[in-house]
Amino acid sequence: MVKRTTSDLRRHNRSILLSALYVQGPTSRNRLTRVSGLSSATVSNVVSQLLAEGLIAEGGSEDSDGGRPRSVLEIRPDYGSVIGVDIGETHVRIGLFDWTLSVITSEVYPIADTRLDAESVAALVLQGISDVTRAAGVDPADLLGVGVGVPGAVQPDPRIAGRMLVHAPTLGWSGVALGEMLAPGVAAPLMLDNCARTLGQAEMWRGVGQGADRVVTALIGVGVGAALGSGTEGGTTGLAPATIEWGHTVIYAGGLPCRCGSRGCLEAYVGADAILHRYQSTLGSQPFHAAGTEGRLAELTARAATDPVAMETLEKIGEYIGIGIGNLINLLHPDLVVLSGWAGSVMGGVVLPTVRATAERHALSYLRGRTRIEVGRLGQEAVAMGAATLPVAHLLTTGGRRPEIMSGSGSGSGMGSGMGSVSRAVSGPGSGAGAWA
Repeated sequence: MVKRTTSDLRRHNRSILLSALYVQGPTSRNRLTRVSGLSSATVSNVVSQLLAEGLIAEGGSEDSDGGRPRSVLEIRPDYGSVIGVDIGETHVRIGLFDWTLSVITSEVYPIADTRLDAESVAALVLQGISDVTRAAGVDPADLLGVGVGVPGAVQPDPRIAGRMLVHAPTLGWSGVALGEMLAPGVAAPLMLDNCARTLGQAEMWRGVGQGADRVVTALIGVGVGAALGSGTEGGTTGLAPATIEWGHTVIYAGGLPCRCGSRGCLEAYVGADAILHRYQSTLGSQPFHAAGTEGRLAELTARAATDPVAMETLEKIGEYIGIGIGNLINLLHPDLVVLSGWAGSVMGGVVLPTVRATAERHALSYLRGRTRIEVGRLGQEAVAMGAATLPVAHLLTTGGRRPEIMSGSGSGSGMGSGMGSVSRAVSGPGSGAGAWA
């Protein structure tokens, strides 16, 4: 048993109330008392602290039952800002957000070579952080944190305590110490995690997943992945989204070869490159005018309105995605599946009817109709926004206490420069389980 101190209890109470406000939105002190289970005196004391520190504000009033109107509390967006970094197979996107995750500004840097070396990607990320903070007039040292989403796994180095390694086959990375590369140029707390996990968290907080109980976020780009997360109870804590290697579930025995070495994987059929290859290999297809994978998939989607070959291609892709989602429904029983990622967002509106119909055919009879399938609503900044949830989740977990940055670039620990030991951010609302770099 670990004995909890008075300081632990105060931090816990702050976290409960701040998280409830963050997830549920503006509300009264009375409602905070009901959803938190804390005494009215404790709520009053904590709210006074949060108001004094500038994390929350009073924003209007609501009618009460026969009494005076109650003041409504809300999160102050201008308390601070965070950066989310989306490292994809085709681009690096850097987003600057206020801490309620509204976009302030963003920059996109195309990557022509999908096997670009990690040092070059790290340099691009640092350039992007500098560019967006300069454009917004934000001092990088004042950031609440920087979150980085990567298309792969972030795992501890078994040889060096506290060191995190990125394994991203779509980028040609195996055991890359990306945090160490970034940390000397980042003045704020730095966190790394898989982009499907972080995207799932963003969808549950600010996207179509709000209010859902079990959410699968299906991320489709050049690669394909997914994350399963739970909604929040009372607006405070929930299960951290867990990654699912959905793209490497086999949907066609002995089918097309996949980058993982297997055959017939879902990714081999619905990854962006596979979609373009299918179209270009079909009799009657037309040459693309756009350059690059993203531009060509957008062009293909636009063509579907008038080009029967393009429409036929996307309908078949929708069928494959629907089969994959039918498998997810049978295995995980989610009440919501969100079709997301840059490719999912681009073609989602066109393929959604086919996806829904196919998933229903392949789901077990007693599960049919229990799962909604929707296209994500967070736009092109979705993955970067997801990465930005990492430092926000940690801030909520600590009750709004800003982490201290250790000086120097050598052997700092915890939330220091990123070159020393790594601490796990405990769960905030919906997640928060990234790794401090």
